[in-house]
Amino acid sequence: MLLTNCRYLDETFHLKHADIRITDTKIGMIEPHLAPLEGEEVFDCASHLLYPGLIDAHVHTPDTLLRGLFCDKSLHQWCDASEQGKLQQRLFDYLDESVPSKAFSTLVQYAYLQYLKTGVVCIVETGQADFSCKALERAAQETGIKALVDWYDEKPSAALLSDTLRRGTHLPEEEDLDLAGFNAAKERVSAGQGPLMTHCLETTFRRQEILRKFGLSTVALLAREGMLNANTILFHCIETDEKDKHLLCESQAYVVHCPVSNQLCSEGSMALEQLLEGQARIGLGTDFLTHDIWEVMRTTYRELKMSGHPQRWTAEHVWKLATASPIPQLYQGAIKVGNSADLLFINDSLDLSPLVELPSFSNVAFNTLTYTRGEHIREVMVNGQWVIRDRRSCLLDEKALEKQYRALVAEVFAHEPIQESKRKLD
Repeated sequence: MLLTNCRYLDETFHLKHADIRITDTKIGMIEPHLAPLEGEEVFDCASHLLYPGLIDAHVHTPDTLLRGLFCDKSLHQWCDASEQGKLQQRLFDYLDESVPSKAFSTLVQYAYLQYLKTGVVCIVETGQADFSCKALERAAQETGIKALVDWYDEKPSAALLSDTLRRGTHLPEEEDLDLAGFNAAKERVSAGQGPLMTHCLETTFRRQEILRKFGLSTVALLAREGMLNANTILFHCIETDEKDKHLLCESQAYVVHCPVSNQLCSEGSMALEQLLEGQARIGLGTDFLTHDIWEVMRTTYRELKMSGHPQRWTAEHVWKLATASPIPQLYQGAIKVGNSADLLFINDSLDLSPLVELPSFSNVAFNTLTYTRGEHIREVMVNGQWVIRDRRSCLLDEKALEKQYRALVAEVFAHEPIQESKRKLD
């Protein structure tokens, strides 16, 4: 496939002009002008801007069914004895029980399409329901999104469905971790079932728990046991001390910053600037109940601007975080020859203009970060294949899926006092 008249964000998130040839799944050539080959499909990008596809490095799917049910409740109040807590628990139980059903598939497919339509082409999936790994992989394959799926303590027996999927394993959270669980995770990693993933030092309670049981922070424990390295993915890392931060930077473990989720749950914030200064390897994630990666990017930008060194950090830094790969074999995050063709085709809207690209000044990274919204994304390509065209799925009957999802929400909440979803269906 040949993409002509392209204006695209390069590796430094400046605006370049060229033609781009897609060969199989990869970007084969980028040249000022390329002539079409015989029989080659040509797509004119004159009315588009091309961005690299984004990664959401921490998601729990399916959670659209739980939207708004956790408002104004901190993490350790979830599923308490209140009416809201009981509703949360009922929905968690429903998800666990529904995994083998068509309903669960509908929930996951619907969520994955929302990710794609907001520009996320790759996810690090930690799941929401017990024993759902197979279903999550299947839904990712069916929708076209790339996924690194956490298999927790399961050992998969079947081969991967495609090269757009990868598998990882889990270290139990600090309140659940014991020596047996730690050793079991270590054995799975040694057997090649990596990368290792875990929620790490997300709250004060969790830090206290790991210190009580092991006398070390989670970061220090992993380092001592030789499990803190570039094949380790750690979510949150809020309650870190100076030793932890040094180890994170030195080890090049992939650390996922989830600022919106952290703020909504009042859990605090990662020491983002300090870790960046130490050359830590950092990505961005939405985490739970909200999946607007652009909100996460803009929140991260504001955090850096409020850090006390506003001139040090730019929109280009945030773009790099939003495209930083935890697993380069799956996702590379840049429009570059040899990389996977994971592309967002953005409507060249006046909302983003003026885009100024001069030798000594560019506002392109800032404007695209600040003003892009999901509705600007018209087409999405993953591994050189169209998965979204004109904002509709190329792989699924989206109208049928939306109808199924709406009916499912109405059914699940049918006996609740407020049946907003059912009224909409009627």
